[in-house]
Amino acid sequence: MIDTNTKEKSFFYIRALLVFFFLMTCVSGCTLSNGIKHYIRPGLDINNINKVAVLPFENFTADRFAADKIKSLVVIDLLSRGIDVVEPGEVMVLLREMKVRSLESITSENIEQIGKILKVQAVMTGSVGVFKVSRGVEVSYPEVSISLIMYEAENSDIIWSTWHTTGGADFWTRHFGAEGNTLDETAKILISDVLDTIY
Repeated sequence: MIDTNTKEKSFFYIRALLVFFFLMTCVSGCTLSNGIKHYIRPGLDINNINKVAVLPFENFTADRFAADKIKSLVVIDLLSRGIDVVEPGEVMVLLREMKVRSLESITSENIEQIGKILKVQAVMTGSVGVFKVSRGVEVSYPEVSISLIMYEAENSDIIWSTWHTTGGADFWTRHFGAEGNTLDETAKILISDVLDTIY
């Protein structure tokens, strides 16, 4: 048997570590990679993960609505892939009933409880580090950076995680001032790309 306190400490340690690396990626703008960084638990049968509860996302941006916008796009993309997603209002009601006061206070026990009550195989959390239009000397371009973590509801183990940044001025925008993707379009592309790593 795994000691409960040990499991809780491991849960918070892993989550804090992922958030740390995500923030470091966002802060060090010159070292951001176009490659999608992700982890999938070895041996995972994704066909068994067909119903997901998406929790509210954390927001580390200046845009107060960024987390809600990104979460909505994630839900839409999951639904388009045939994944059953619990209605967001139902998730919020449950979190209030469980007296979860903040996203940072969610425990492994909470994850498992959410899974049992909502009858889902996985619970997804996320955060948004960048969601803005950057303005250069002559051009403007969108930048979006997100982190997603999916937990197996039965035991709160991480089965998939990713952090990715996209955006910036492309060749045509830099050299010819051509109009590129909007901020929303960039976000949609990013979300599609990261979810392609698991579904």
